Amino acid sequence: ARTTSQPNAPRVMDGDDVDDVGDDPGDDAKPFASRDRDLYANLNVSRDASADDIKRAYRALAQVAHPDKHFSPASREAASKSFNKLNEAYEILSCADRRRVYDVYGMAGLEAGLEIGHRNKTLAEITDEFERARAKEARKRAEAKLNFRGTYGFSFSAAHLVDADIARRREALAAKRNAQLSPFVDMNGVDFNSVFDVPLTEDGSTAAFIGAQGQMVRGMGAGGLILGMRSQLDEHTSAECVAVTGSNQSAATASVSRALSEHSSGTLTYSLTQRGIGLEVGAQRVLGKYSKGHLTWNVGPVGGMTTGMQRAKEKHAWKFDVSVGPQNAGVGGFISRKLSKMSTFRLGVRIGSAAMDVDLMCVRKINQETSVGFSVSLGVRGAHWKFRFTHNGQKFLLPVLISPRLTPTLALCAVTIPTIVIAAMKTYVVEPIATRKVEAKQRALRAKYAERVRESKAEAANTAALLFDQAEARTARERENGGLVIECAAYGHFPERGPPRSLDEPFVPGWGADAREEETEKAAAAADGEPAPGMEAASAPKPRPTPWLDVTTATRFMVFDSALDVLEGTHKASLLGYCDPCPGEDAFLRVRYLYREKLHEVTVGEDDELTLPNAKHQLPAALQKEAAAAARGKSKTA
Repeated sequence: ARTTSQPNAPRVMDGDDVDDVGDDPGDDAKPFASRDRDLYANLNVSRDASADDIKRAYRALAQVAHPDKHFSPASREAASKSFNKLNEAYEILSCADRRRVYDVYGMAGLEAGLEIGHRNKTLAEITDEFERARAKEARKRAEAKLNFRGTYGFSFSAAHLVDADIARRREALAAKRNAQLSPFVDMNGVDFNSVFDVPLTEDGSTAAFIGAQGQMVRGMGAGGLILGMRSQLDEHTSAECVAVTGSNQSAATASVSRALSEHSSGTLTYSLTQRGIGLEVGAQRVLGKYSKGHLTWNVGPVGGMTTGMQRAKEKHAWKFDVSVGPQNAGVGGFISRKLSKMSTFRLGVRIGSAAMDVDLMCVRKINQETSVGFSVSLGVRGAHWKFRFTHNGQKFLLPVLISPRLTPTLALCAVTIPTIVIAAMKTYVVEPIATRKVEAKQRALRAKYAERVRESKAEAANTAALLFDQAEARTARERENGGLVIECAAYGHFPERGPPRSLDEPFVPGWGADAREEETEKAAAAADGEPAPGMEAASAPKPRPTPWLDVTTATRFMVFDSALDVLEGTHKASLLGYCDPCPGEDAFLRVRYLYREKLHEVTVGEDDELTLPNAKHQLPAALQKEAAAAARGKSKTA
């Protein structure tokens, strides 16, 4: 959908809109299918696997999990649960109609009775039924909440606190006007632009919007009313009309956007202002997987042309534009880098007839709806500090003029002072508060789901016991041939880190001989049909389970011919022998393995691809020597 651009909308700052690199999608962007169960992960096959691939994977796993292959009551019970999961996954994915329903709607669609089978419903009927239910929910959401968005700017001046000459002129002017001066900063102006959308159709394809804009500078102001409507005419075409009427000037625009091909789109915009009728033609094209280019030609009433290119990939992004015209000619762009999951740094430069400045900005996301930002702008208009706060579509901008005259000393102070203050605030105020908040949330989540996690981990331990013999046999063959040997693996929530400084460092917090022995005892007890350690005294207080799971056996079982592949997007908690040990928290999979007698380690996220072996996972030479010495020590002991 095209972003609404109100004609003649006043702006406090130019070029302050930051395209965050790699932002996490909001709730609306999440797939509809439930993540509670991933049938493809149950069988460890890709989503485009053929019927034969699914059958082969099912047969291989069913041979291990079939209850008839186990004799103790506990093993048979664990095998029965695992076999039932595998059987259900195979029954759904091997049926073309049920698989299509699952691919579109997930388990929610199947559990809601949207099967084809005995109901004799066609896929079109199922789709219509489900879409009606979704439309009803969408209508309720639309009625309960309007899409409200706006930009509010408050510009200040602190130049009199820095420049004595400006301070004297300010005092003289105040005395002449008999006005009282503020002991701190002066407000130079205020402007705002606020619009809210009103859906006109149930599917949201057509919406009207109404809003207002205003501006006040040094006691003089102007304002206007914004009215408009946008509509998605068909799959490839959208249209938008906007009218602005106010005390200063009125204007109207009408634009049409259309996808011209798989990689190209175009926009045609007509405008009517007091200067006359204008026409703007734009074209956009995808140049590669991560880059795109654009060309805009403003035919009139004031001509001009702008072209540029932008690229965004994972943690890095950049943009470059060139403008030619009587009113504005020059070049501009920015380079940004994602410093962490929540922070982005951007360096912007503009050189042209209208401006010449450098802008250094850092934006920090507080949560999915809220972010804060700060930038330092240095240029021919002086030095500015710019603060910004965004929440649920509402953007607040606060530029502060430090000095209209730029000197090397002033530029250095304008950059270093806020950097030191922000670093101190982050270290001594923000991070301690954020850490306490995260820890409190973690404690609440872990207390809430403690019993469920215990049950899930017990079931995973029982499943690991079923896989133990085959996993150990495969590991022995791999070790004998110098192939892929999984030394240890953990899945769940644990702190991120780089390569370990020493092999004595715990694999994950709480990992050690005691933890490994406890998991082994549970698996052995399950295999022998005995109660797991700690289960005899039911009345004794139960310790809170760790937020991670030892998945060494389950991961060893997935090794075939010195290779292990977990596809991107696989819900790892649904893999055989895995579970979700940290509901509501970010989960990671960490694997330490040997390949060709070299030690490797890798950590991947919940949905990330895992391909072993990989030379990039190899640990530093010092750790290789430490591992070799430890191996020799074990050999002598044996």
